[in-house]
Amino acid sequence: MLGYIIYGDGPKKPELGEKQISGGPFVTLRMGQPVHPNSPLSLRRAVRSARKMRDAGVRTAVFPVDFPYTALFLRQGICPVDTLPLRRALAAPLTRRRLEAMGLAPTEAVVAISGERMLRDVAETAKALALSYRYVLLSVRDGEELARSLRREYGISLLLKPSTEQLDRADALLLFAPKGELALQNPILYTLYPGGEAGRGRLTLKLPAALGEKLEVNCDQEQAAAALYAMGVLALENLLAEIPC
Repeated sequence: MLGYIIYGDGPKKPELGEKQISGGPFVTLRMGQPVHPNSPLSLRRAVRSARKMRDAGVRTAVFPVDFPYTALFLRQGICPVDTLPLRRALAAPLTRRRLEAMGLAPTEAVVAISGERMLRDVAETAKALALSYRYVLLSVRDGEELARSLRREYGISLLLKPSTEQLDRADALLLFAPKGELALQNPILYTLYPGGEAGRGRLTLKLPAALGEKLEVNCDQEQAAAALYAMGVLALENLLAEIPC
Protein backbone atom coordinates (compact mmCIF):
# COMPACT_ATOMS: atom_id res chain seq x y z
CA MET A 1 0.00 0.00 0.00
CA LEU A 2 1.30 3.44 -0.89
CA GLY A 3 1.27 6.27 1.61
CA TYR A 4 0.72 9.99 1.30
CA ILE A 5 2.14 12.33 3.96
CA ILE A 6 0.27 15.58 4.63
CA TYR A 7 2.43 18.04 6.57
CA GLY A 8 1.24 21.49 7.57
CA ASP A 9 -1.73 22.79 9.50
CA GLY A 10 -3.08 19.80 11.35
CA PRO A 11 -3.35 17.87 14.59
CA LYS A 12 -0.55 17.53 17.12
CA LYS A 13 -1.07 13.79 17.18
CA PRO A 14 -0.67 11.99 13.82
CA GLU A 15 -3.85 10.87 12.12
CA LEU A 16 -4.17 8.05 9.61
CA GLY A 17 -6.78 8.16 6.88
CA GLU A 18 -7.42 7.29 3.25
CA LYS A 19 -7.31 9.32 0.07
CA GLN A 20 -8.17 8.64 -3.57
CA ILE A 21 -6.05 10.46 -6.15
CA SER A 22 -7.25 9.95 -9.72
CA GLY A 23 -8.62 6.58 -8.65
CA GLY A 24 -5.42 5.52 -6.89
CA PRO A 25 -5.82 4.60 -3.19
CA PHE A 26 -3.39 5.96 -0.60
CA VAL A 27 -3.03 5.62 3.18
CA THR A 28 -2.66 9.18 4.42
CA LEU A 29 -0.73 10.42 7.41
CA ARG A 30 -1.66 13.92 8.56
CA MET A 31 0.99 15.66 10.67
CA GLY A 32 0.78 19.12 12.17
CA GLN A 33 3.82 21.32 11.56
CA PRO A 34 5.37 22.24 14.93
CA VAL A 35 6.89 25.61 15.72
CA HIS A 36 10.20 23.91 16.52
CA PRO A 37 10.55 20.88 14.18
CA ASN A 38 13.85 19.73 15.71
CA SER A 39 12.85 19.87 19.36
CA PRO A 40 12.95 16.55 21.26
CA LEU A 41 9.16 16.55 21.54
CA SER A 42 8.69 17.15 17.80
CA LEU A 43 11.18 14.41 16.92
CA ARG A 44 9.43 11.92 19.19
CA ARG A 45 6.11 12.75 17.57
CA ALA A 46 7.64 12.29 14.14
CA VAL A 47 8.96 8.87 15.14
CA ARG A 48 5.49 7.88 16.35
CA SER A 49 4.03 9.13 13.08
CA ALA A 50 6.42 7.04 11.02
CA ARG A 51 5.76 3.95 13.10
CA LYS A 52 2.02 4.45 12.82
CA MET A 53 2.25 4.56 9.05
CA ARG A 54 4.57 1.56 8.99
CA ASP A 55 2.15 -0.41 11.18
CA ALA A 56 -0.56 0.36 8.60
CA GLY A 57 1.50 -1.55 6.04
CA VAL A 58 3.07 1.41 4.24
CA ARG A 59 6.67 1.10 3.05
CA THR A 60 6.66 3.73 0.30
CA ALA A 61 4.99 7.14 0.41
CA VAL A 62 4.62 10.45 -1.39
CA PHE A 63 6.54 12.88 0.80
CA PRO A 64 6.04 16.64 1.12
CA VAL A 65 8.64 18.95 -0.41
CA ASP A 66 11.32 19.99 2.14
CA PHE A 67 9.95 17.52 4.67
CA PRO A 68 12.20 17.82 7.78
CA TYR A 69 11.74 14.20 8.85
CA THR A 70 12.70 12.32 5.67
CA ALA A 71 15.79 10.72 7.22
CA LEU A 72 13.81 9.76 10.30
CA PHE A 73 11.11 8.06 8.18
CA LEU A 74 13.80 6.23 6.22
CA ARG A 75 15.18 4.81 9.45
CA GLN A 76 11.68 3.55 10.25
CA GLY A 77 11.49 1.74 6.92
CA ILE A 78 9.38 4.20 4.90
CA CYS A 79 10.92 5.49 1.67
CA PRO A 80 9.87 8.23 -0.75
CA VAL A 81 8.39 7.06 -4.04
CA ASP A 82 11.17 6.37 -6.56
CA THR A 83 10.69 8.56 -9.64
CA LEU A 84 13.44 6.89 -11.69
CA PRO A 85 11.25 4.18 -13.34
CA LEU A 86 8.92 6.86 -14.68
CA ARG A 87 11.79 9.03 -15.93
CA ARG A 88 13.20 6.04 -17.78
CA ALA A 89 9.82 5.15 -19.28
CA LEU A 90 9.46 8.71 -20.60
CA ALA A 91 12.99 8.99 -22.02
CA ALA A 92 12.39 7.35 -25.42
CA PRO A 93 9.14 9.16 -26.35
CA LEU A 94 10.56 12.48 -25.14
CA THR A 95 13.70 11.95 -27.18
CA ARG A 96 11.60 11.28 -30.30
CA ARG A 97 9.54 14.41 -29.69
CA ARG A 98 12.57 16.63 -29.17
CA LEU A 99 14.38 15.29 -32.23
CA GLU A 100 11.27 15.99 -34.31
CA ALA A 101 11.18 19.53 -32.89
CA MET A 102 14.81 19.96 -33.96
CA GLY A 103 13.84 18.99 -37.50
CA LEU A 104 16.02 15.86 -37.54
CA ALA A 105 14.69 13.06 -39.72
CA PRO A 106 14.80 9.41 -38.57
CA THR A 107 17.44 8.76 -41.22
CA GLU A 108 19.83 11.47 -40.00
CA ALA A 109 19.47 11.79 -36.20
CA VAL A 110 22.08 10.00 -34.08
CA VAL A 111 20.88 8.60 -30.75
CA ALA A 112 23.24 7.16 -28.12
CA ILE A 113 22.38 4.99 -25.12
CA SER A 114 24.98 4.28 -22.48
CA GLY A 115 24.94 2.20 -19.30
CA GLU A 116 26.91 -0.31 -17.29
CA ARG A 117 24.94 -3.45 -18.12
CA MET A 118 21.90 -4.59 -20.07
CA LEU A 119 19.04 -3.72 -17.74
CA ARG A 120 15.46 -4.21 -18.92
CA ASP A 121 14.95 -0.42 -19.04
CA VAL A 122 18.05 -0.05 -21.22
CA ALA A 123 16.89 -2.79 -23.60
CA GLU A 124 13.37 -1.38 -23.89
CA THR A 125 14.66 2.14 -24.54
CA ALA A 126 17.19 0.94 -27.11
CA LYS A 127 14.54 -1.09 -28.93
CA ALA A 128 12.02 1.76 -28.96
CA LEU A 129 14.55 4.19 -30.42
CA ALA A 130 16.08 1.68 -32.84
CA LEU A 131 12.63 1.11 -34.35
CA SER A 132 12.44 4.85 -35.08
CA TYR A 133 16.00 5.87 -36.00
CA ARG A 134 18.64 4.49 -38.32
CA TYR A 135 21.66 5.47 -36.22
CA VAL A 136 21.49 4.17 -32.65
CA LEU A 137 24.69 3.75 -30.63
CA LEU A 138 24.67 1.32 -27.70
CA SER A 139 27.44 1.46 -25.12
CA VAL A 140 26.62 -1.20 -22.55
CA ARG A 141 28.14 -4.48 -21.38
CA ASP A 142 26.56 -7.58 -22.98
CA GLY A 143 24.73 -5.57 -25.64
CA GLU A 144 25.46 -8.16 -28.33
CA GLU A 145 22.42 -10.32 -27.58
CA LEU A 146 20.02 -7.39 -27.96
CA ALA A 147 21.73 -6.36 -31.18
CA ARG A 148 21.37 -9.89 -32.61
CA SER A 149 17.71 -10.02 -31.58
CA LEU A 150 16.86 -6.70 -33.23
CA ARG A 151 18.74 -7.64 -36.38
CA ARG A 152 16.99 -11.02 -36.56
CA GLU A 153 13.45 -9.74 -35.85
CA TYR A 154 13.45 -6.29 -37.45
CA GLY A 155 16.54 -6.07 -39.63
CA ILE A 156 17.87 -3.29 -37.38
CA SER A 157 21.58 -2.74 -36.83
CA LEU A 158 22.94 -1.15 -33.66
CA LEU A 159 26.42 0.33 -33.42
CA LEU A 160 27.98 -1.38 -30.40
CA LYS A 161 30.92 -0.11 -28.34
CA PRO A 162 30.94 3.45 -29.73
CA SER A 163 33.90 5.66 -28.88
CA THR A 164 33.75 8.55 -26.43
CA GLU A 165 33.89 10.94 -29.38
CA GLN A 166 30.93 9.24 -31.04
CA LEU A 167 28.89 9.48 -27.84
CA ASP A 168 29.77 13.15 -27.45
CA ARG A 169 28.70 13.91 -31.04
CA ALA A 170 25.30 12.20 -30.78
CA ASP A 171 22.24 14.39 -31.14
CA ALA A 172 20.68 12.66 -28.14
CA LEU A 173 22.47 10.90 -25.28
CA LEU A 174 20.60 8.81 -22.73
CA LEU A 175 22.79 7.84 -19.77
CA PHE A 176 21.69 4.97 -17.55
CA ALA A 177 24.89 5.17 -15.50
CA PRO A 178 27.47 7.94 -14.91
CA LYS A 179 30.24 8.15 -17.50
CA GLY A 180 32.81 10.66 -16.35
CA GLU A 181 34.81 10.99 -19.54
CA LEU A 182 31.92 12.41 -21.56
CA ALA A 183 31.49 16.14 -22.20
CA LEU A 184 27.69 15.93 -21.70
CA GLN A 185 27.06 18.78 -24.12
CA ASN A 186 24.71 16.87 -26.44
CA PRO A 187 21.67 18.84 -27.69
CA ILE A 188 19.46 16.27 -25.92
CA LEU A 189 20.75 14.75 -22.68
CA TYR A 190 18.99 12.61 -20.08
CA THR A 191 20.78 11.30 -16.99
CA LEU A 192 18.66 8.30 -16.03
CA TYR A 193 20.42 6.91 -12.97
CA PRO A 194 20.15 7.41 -9.19
CA GLY A 195 21.47 10.87 -8.43
CA GLY A 196 21.01 11.98 -12.04
CA GLU A 197 17.93 14.04 -11.17
CA ALA A 198 20.05 17.17 -10.71
CA GLY A 199 21.84 19.11 -13.39
CA ARG A 200 21.35 19.61 -17.09
CA GLY A 201 20.30 16.01 -17.83
CA ARG A 202 17.33 16.09 -15.49
CA LEU A 203 14.07 14.81 -16.96
CA THR A 204 11.39 16.86 -15.21
CA LEU A 205 8.07 15.26 -14.31
CA LYS A 206 4.82 17.20 -14.17
CA LEU A 207 1.27 16.23 -13.32
CA PRO A 208 -1.71 17.38 -15.40
CA ALA A 209 -2.77 20.76 -14.00
CA ALA A 210 -6.26 19.64 -13.00
CA LEU A 211 -4.81 16.78 -11.00
CA GLY A 212 -2.01 18.80 -9.41
CA GLU A 213 -4.51 21.34 -8.11
CA LYS A 214 -6.16 18.62 -6.01
CA LEU A 215 -2.96 17.96 -4.05
CA GLU A 216 -1.51 19.85 -1.10
CA VAL A 217 0.63 22.82 -2.05
CA ASN A 218 3.78 21.23 -0.61
CA CYS A 219 3.15 17.77 -2.06
CA ASP A 220 6.06 16.45 -4.14
CA GLN A 221 4.23 16.27 -7.45
CA GLU A 222 7.00 14.28 -9.14
CA GLN A 223 6.64 11.55 -6.52
CA ALA A 224 2.85 11.71 -6.91
CA ALA A 225 3.19 11.31 -10.69
CA ALA A 226 5.49 8.31 -10.27
CA ALA A 227 3.13 6.72 -7.73
CA LEU A 228 0.07 7.11 -9.94
CA TYR A 229 1.96 5.77 -12.96
CA ALA A 230 3.13 2.75 -10.95
CA MET A 231 -0.49 2.12 -9.89
CA GLY A 232 -1.59 2.15 -13.52
CA VAL A 233 -4.08 4.99 -13.05
CA LEU A 234 -2.09 7.65 -14.92
CA ALA A 235 -1.04 6.93 -18.49
CA LEU A 236 2.36 7.78 -19.90
CA GLU A 237 0.71 9.83 -22.63
CA ASN A 238 -0.96 12.11 -20.07
CA LEU A 239 2.37 12.80 -18.39
CA LEU A 240 4.19 13.24 -21.69
CA ALA A 241 1.74 15.95 -22.74
CA GLU A 242 2.66 18.04 -19.68
CA ILE A 243 6.42 18.10 -20.28
CA PRO A 244 7.65 21.00 -22.43
CA CYS A 245 9.73 20.07 -25.43
